[in-house]
Amino acid sequence: MQRIYETPLRIELIGSRLFVNGKEQTRSTRKLSELKDVMMNDIDISEHGDLEMYYVFRDVFKTNGIRYDNTLIPDRRIAGECAKTYGHCHPIAEKNLSYPEVYQVLIGRAVFILQTESSGMGVDVIIVDAKKGDVLLIPPNYCHVSINAGSENLLLGNVVADEFESDYAVFKENRGAAYYYSENGELIHNTNYFIAKNKRISANELNSMYNFKCNDILIELYSNPKKFEFLKKPSLL
Repeated sequence: MQRIYETPLRIELIGSRLFVNGKEQTRSTRKLSELKDVMMNDIDISEHGDLEMYYVFRDVFKTNGIRYDNTLIPDRRIAGECAKTYGHCHPIAEKNLSYPEVYQVLIGRAVFILQTESSGMGVDVIIVDAKKGDVLLIPPNYCHVSINAGSENLLLGNVVADEFESDYAVFKENRGAAYYYSENGELIHNTNYFIAKNKRISANELNSMYNFKCNDILIELYSNPKKFEFLKKPSLL
């Protein structure tokens, strides 16, 4: 058992099960067969088995139209690639700005691939390295994928407006994100994309570009929900 929080909620992880104040949290599971469309290499399910690739625990906490979720990505290597989420984009919230999101690494080490949606000018890509404790802003108009880049299970927290559905089409149509992350820690270009610009930075460097500061997303959402009003109104960023 791993104790993630004692307060404001007691959150514990036992294997792939999450408990909040002693009650098991409902989860949704993404299997390997569901991720075949976004993997670097063709996957033979009969060879690997239909592995459970990651788990999402939604609505762990909710306030003021904003919810806190957790995502658990096991330490897996499949056909030369590190385990990852499917990847998604957010719809427009206001003023041609999509809904932002904020993540925090609670266990493990992550790489996030952030990218603008494809256009005739190509995509802008930001690769972000994040370690345990790091908080990361996903800015408006960036789609993203979360990757387990470490040697243990990766547990993420996230806060997001609870008023929209994510869009997975870009990643399905282009077989994943603009880069794959190999089991050797290499970034491999997905040739379905023309990459106009890219950079690799830390979570703190990205946050500072938007003058965003946060030490702990759950504690601060619980104590000061209005701090995260920009998740509903991104023009406040």
